[in-house]
Amino acid sequence: MPQNSLARLIPFYLIIFIDNLSVSLVLPVLIPISYDPSAGLIAVGGSGTRDVFYGLAIGLYSLAMFFGAPLLGSLSDLFQRKRTLALCLSGLFVGYALTVWAMLSKDVVLFLAGRVVCGLFSGSLPVAQAAIIDVTPKEHRVTAIGRIMFWVSMGYVAGPLIGGYLSDATLVSWFTLQTPFVFVAGATLLNLVILLVTYREQRVAKPADGFSLPNPVARLVEAFRFPGIRVLSVALLLMSLGWTAFFQFIGLYLTANEGFDQRTVGNLISVVGVGLAAAFLVFVPLTAKWARPMAVVPAALLIMTACIVATTLTGAVAVLYPVGLLGAIGYGLAYSGLVGLMSVAVDDSHQGSIMGMAGAIAASSAGVTGVVFGLIDGAGLLPILSAAVLVLLAAVLMGVRSTAVEPAANAGVDGNG
Repeated sequence: MPQNSLARLIPFYLIIFIDNLSVSLVLPVLIPISYDPSAGLIAVGGSGTRDVFYGLAIGLYSLAMFFGAPLLGSLSDLFQRKRTLALCLSGLFVGYALTVWAMLSKDVVLFLAGRVVCGLFSGSLPVAQAAIIDVTPKEHRVTAIGRIMFWVSMGYVAGPLIGGYLSDATLVSWFTLQTPFVFVAGATLLNLVILLVTYREQRVAKPADGFSLPNPVARLVEAFRFPGIRVLSVALLLMSLGWTAFFQFIGLYLTANEGFDQRTVGNLISVVGVGLAAAFLVFVPLTAKWARPMAVVPAALLIMTACIVATTLTGAVAVLYPVGLLGAIGYGLAYSGLVGLMSVAVDDSHQGSIMGMAGAIAASSAGVTGVVFGLIDGAGLLPILSAAVLVLLAAVLMGVRSTAVEPAANAGVDGNG
């Protein structure tokens, strides 16, 4: 099928890869940017000021993505996929150019502005997914979705390695803290050229009611009012808050308390990415065959809780790597199970809304945890212990719900949320 060849879809898989790479690339390199008085952005300032900057640099990106992703999705329906994706890539390039400029000029405000711009234009995953589905026959869409998740996972594997290694001057003398951002800006620009040159768009029908400005806050609130998924939405929110707090602050905690450098942090976060890839590509399909989601989700959440707590007990990488890997697998199982339960709890006409709600919960959680824990205690133990408590609460909630709906589940009904 020449029109659906892998070569034709490469620009979209690269967009998905770069989107997720940009989320994780910043984590190891942002630590010296925030806390190194000589090489970083803040020459003078106490730990509290640096914690706040670190939290804002993470949180503002995610909050911008929370507002930008629904808008980009709506624009893609109105102006077609190619134009919208070209806009996303152009915006990302500008955002990373601002980031590099800010670092060279030691401008904290400009750096945060660059993070906001990157966040606004990084929500291209739904648009790229839609473009792939547009040109993929129905009988091949499951395979296509599997490839999408592979590239999502690979972004989380490669991003921390690129951030950690390309910023380490002990490896190559001309590597600096700006190098990873220059790399991703160049990759973004190259992907834009590939998209413009190679992709011939397949026209899709425009929405009959025209363009309407999406309201992501209303979509988020709807998740907790929608009949049948209220408890599931609360559990997903608790888990997302816990996981993002852990993911965002574990590197900073280990740097401040165990003496990790950016390469070691990058390696650990990359291992977490490998766990996500293994979960979505291997363990989720396997458990779907042998166990009910209502049994898998509480168990996976308890595994996550144990792994998060374990990372605070030792600085030995021989322990942290398998713990991070197992925790990420637990997250993949819990997330897939929760979203799957939300999906089967509603009819086909609401599937798009459910996926939008799940995305809104995930994006808003990342924004909230970054800002809040940066303001409170970024480099301390609080974000990690709070993450464990939040995930444990989700496990308890799902355990209680599982017991409550067991008779209905045995009768073939999932029960209300």
